Amino acid sequence: MKATIGNLKGGSGKSTTAVNLALALGARGDRVMLVDTDRINRTCQTWAALAGDWPATVAVLGFGDDLARQVTAMAVGFDHVIIDTTPQHEDVLGQALMVTDDLIIPVAPSPVELERLEDTFRLAAKVDAISPVVATVLLVKVRSGTRSAIEARAYLDAHKLPVMDATVHLRESYALAYGSVPADFGEYAGVLAELAADAGRGSA
Repeated sequence: MKATIGNLKGGSGKSTTAVNLALALGARGDRVMLVDTDRINRTCQTWAALAGDWPATVAVLGFGDDLARQVTAMAVGFDHVIIDTTPQHEDVLGQALMVTDDLIIPVAPSPVELERLEDTFRLAAKVDAISPVVATVLLVKVRSGTRSAIEARAYLDAHKLPVMDATVHLRESYALAYGSVPADFGEYAGVLAELAADAGRGSA
């Protein structure tokens, strides 16, 4: 799997998604390169440094400039590449998409968040004309049975924006997992399973 976790809007849950997917893959024994592109916060790198039991199967590398070239050079020997992109930097997201196959766009089910998706999809379409990339929305921070959760999927359907069946709900356990290696990846395991199933159908 080569996936970019990206959204040009900040605070969308990109790092939490990237770390959980990388750790879930690493827990299977796969070698994962987790790329942290945020040169200011370095959330993924800090998360790994705080976790005393961080698995050797998941390498966290910090790249910024010349991202595409660096990822290509370093990815040899890894089974998966997960890139956590920094918000509001089209150049970083664009380079990440050039070296990955999937763009997973975490977004909370609020009108403000949903309306900002257009910029991210526009950039993905621009890159897709050069290097194929599949962009899909992942709804995160969802409160079950709420009007916002229902209307978010209706909005995405009306705007013909692809969205995963898997949903990540607003749970304290996800926030408290920062700086540790979760024993249970919760709904992120379902996200990973859906991505694997989609990849299987695409290669059939």
